[in-house]
Amino acid sequence: MFFHSLSLVFLLASFLTSVNPLPSKTKRAPTLWLVSDSTCASYNPKRSPIQGFGYFLPEYFTLNVANRARGGRSTRSYINEGLWVELMGLIKPNDIVMIEMGHNDMGTPGVGHDIGRDCAVLSGTGNRSIQVINKHGQTETVYTFGHYLRSMVFDLRHHGAIPILSGMVPRMIWSAGNSTLDPNRRVTNYAKQIADELKTGWVDHTKYSVERFQALGKNTSIAMFPQDHTHTNAAGAKLNAETFVTGVKCGTTQAVKDLAKYLSDEGKSVMWRC
Repeated sequence: MFFHSLSLVFLLASFLTSVNPLPSKTKRAPTLWLVSDSTCASYNPKRSPIQGFGYFLPEYFTLNVANRARGGRSTRSYINEGLWVELMGLIKPNDIVMIEMGHNDMGTPGVGHDIGRDCAVLSGTGNRSIQVINKHGQTETVYTFGHYLRSMVFDLRHHGAIPILSGMVPRMIWSAGNSTLDPNRRVTNYAKQIADELKTGWVDHTKYSVERFQALGKNTSIAMFPQDHTHTNAAGAKLNAETFVTGVKCGTTQAVKDLAKYLSDEGKSVMWRC
């Protein structure tokens, strides 16, 4: 009788487990979200002569890469246009969000065409602000580049995501007899200050992109910029994707070290000195 009852218990337990399986212990792989401008954005290669480095990044990682970079955006306009709120509704806890901004942030807020009136922020990382009239005729308070980055980092942490700040890729501005590529690290240094202050992940994308283009020389490098000194073709985008991977492999912050664990075989094969 005892053994008969015991058998019934095991049979019932097996049935309940099949109906209500135990929760899986498999941890969901995070998504790597990209927040940036046209230098990172993905373009249809059949329609556009330019390409952003985010187009190629999925080749270098085993996790899902979601490119939310949008051309012509700054930290300020990315937030004001609702792109940031939209992203907050998509991310999940432990997702990784890379923010690389700067090309459209520097200027004089409130004046000029779009980049000045509705994109430009105040330089620096402090708490300065000014009142401007935006293109909608509304009064808007504009803050420093660092202020907007802080706001983004705070939002990400509130949603349980992991922020990684990244230095912007260089423009093709050469100096010193056309032999030296200008690193133009002003905005990159602002981002690094916020990364240090808030202890976020940090990728020095600027450093490694400048080094790679510098090694190629001016003529070869400029050929990768078919329209202007900012936007790359596919070859230039591929190079900038590889230099981002180098920045990840050489990263010293914990968030970036954790991201490096998701490098694909192609990502691991990218070779450049740290």
